[in-house]
Amino acid sequence: MSLKKKIFGAFLIFIILPLLALSWGSFTLSQRLIETKFSEQNELTLKAIGRNIRYVLKEANYFSDYYAIMRGEIQGIYKEMYWRSQPTEERNELNSSFERNIRQTVLTYQPIVSVALFSSSGSSYAASNLNKRLISFDKLKESPVYDEVLARNGTPRWIGPTERPELGLEGSYYYQVRLVKDFYNLEDRGIMLLQVQFGELENIFNLYNTGSSSNRRFLLMGPDGLVHYDNNNQELQGKNLYQTIKGSRKPSHSFESEKLEFGEKPSIVSFQSLELEDLGAAGWSVVSITPLDDVSGQLTTVMGWIAFFLTVILGFAFIFNFVFVNRIIRFILRVVGAMKRVELGDLSIRVKAQSEDETSVLSRGFNSMAERISDLLSEIKREQERKNKAELMLLQAQIKPHFLFNTLESINILAVQNEGRKVSQMVRRLGNILRISIHHKEEISVRQELEHLTSYMEIQSYRFEDLFEYELDVPEELMHYTVQKLTLQPLVENCIQHGFEGIEYKGLIRIRVRLEAGNLVFYVEDNGIGIPPERLTAFQYATAMNQSLLDAKVTYPFGERHGLGVNNVADRIRIHFGPGYGLLLCSRPGHGTIIKCTIPAIDGEGKVAG
Repeated sequence: MSLKKKIFGAFLIFIILPLLALSWGSFTLSQRLIETKFSEQNELTLKAIGRNIRYVLKEANYFSDYYAIMRGEIQGIYKEMYWRSQPTEERNELNSSFERNIRQTVLTYQPIVSVALFSSSGSSYAASNLNKRLISFDKLKESPVYDEVLARNGTPRWIGPTERPELGLEGSYYYQVRLVKDFYNLEDRGIMLLQVQFGELENIFNLYNTGSSSNRRFLLMGPDGLVHYDNNNQELQGKNLYQTIKGSRKPSHSFESEKLEFGEKPSIVSFQSLELEDLGAAGWSVVSITPLDDVSGQLTTVMGWIAFFLTVILGFAFIFNFVFVNRIIRFILRVVGAMKRVELGDLSIRVKAQSEDETSVLSRGFNSMAERISDLLSEIKREQERKNKAELMLLQAQIKPHFLFNTLESINILAVQNEGRKVSQMVRRLGNILRISIHHKEEISVRQELEHLTSYMEIQSYRFEDLFEYELDVPEELMHYTVQKLTLQPLVENCIQHGFEGIEYKGLIRIRVRLEAGNLVFYVEDNGIGIPPERLTAFQYATAMNQSLLDAKVTYPFGERHGLGVNNVADRIRIHFGPGYGLLLCSRPGHGTIIKCTIPAIDGEGKVAG
């Protein structure tokens, strides 16, 4: 991973992510704390509302008990059953009397708007402040409510708005149904149905729906989720809350609060059981729906400002990272790139300083180092060139005396033997050899090298008569290629001096020239005594290690004196053409030696063969 990615990753992990995590954690913790505190406060509020509702129902039950049992007028109505057998005029007059008594007693309690009295025989007496009859006794008996009322044995049973649609009651009122008993013997007399309008409920809910809680919604809910009262324009009245609010469920405890979606807005919905079973309102509960924005209150605004400043801080952090940190990283990357180019040998590269801080010191130090390395390499190169030139001159100086010594020794022997003609031919051949040796160019054509080699072998054949013969196999098209002068002569010389030493048969030297893989290859073969394996191995080891054969601490294959020419040729080729070229020796004792000399195939115009 690059340095830039590492620093940017560290910037994200150790700075950006902790800031975001801290902000999100603070917001979430504050939100949960506020929701918890709100739930605790809301529970107190709903319990207070429940106590007020209990008081309202308790007061209504008190008046119901008083009118249904204590007041003689209501007791008297149930006792007067004889009117059924009287004439119509008397019955109508009695009905008017009963209705007047009901109005003067029961309807004096303001919340009650209608009263219906049903006898066990099916007769009914009613009085109402509304121009509408309640229900018939037959319809009441068909409803499950009738059996519930009988089972309660005088305890009131409250019916919320739209709770019992089969009764056909008006949906905006509450109804109390109860069994009426005789005051003296507690015998069942009939059923009393009260239609009640609780205007006090609106006052109760509105009392807790002011100020910052003005958007809060209060509901009075029945046991099956049916909404009896909604303080917000009765929008949800008559609807099932569990079906209206997605995800809501029947509470399993007296108080529960959860976060739900209401009206496409996140809200806190709280349920508080009223525990009004003793008053005839079993399963009733009060519900509050509060938008989450109202619960958060000013926290949302504060967190909004925090988010704004956090965004600004993060923006400055990113600007700092991209402007300052990235500038340093880019500088380091430039230095690294420059160092890689220096490794590849480009010492002309320089790093430009862009500021007056520590980076400028680093750039100046790098530039100074590159200049110093360049100067040192130039000096080393010059020294190496001088050394190679000196070595080459030394090698050439070693070849010439060596060859002259051997040739003059041969001429001296012929002179002693009074072979004047042979001396003349040898001197002429020697002149040809010396003419090429003192040639001002280091490279000569293959043709010139072979002429020099032929003169040399002719001189040696005069000296060692009937010792050897030679063959030349050189294609004409290879004659124009160039070769270092005095390359083949030392190889042939060692064949004669070393390979044919002590043989009892006539030796053969074969010189072949070939073009192989773009290289010019010379093969010098003889059928001499060969080279011992240990000496051949020493020569090949020094060659493989690219080590100078003159400096290497090895025993040369032809001995210290006789191998001097071969060693010089190998070193000259290595110095001039590089380590990829040189000599390869193959030999087997008693079967002769093959010397392979490989050099680049370069013609007289300096073109390399393809």
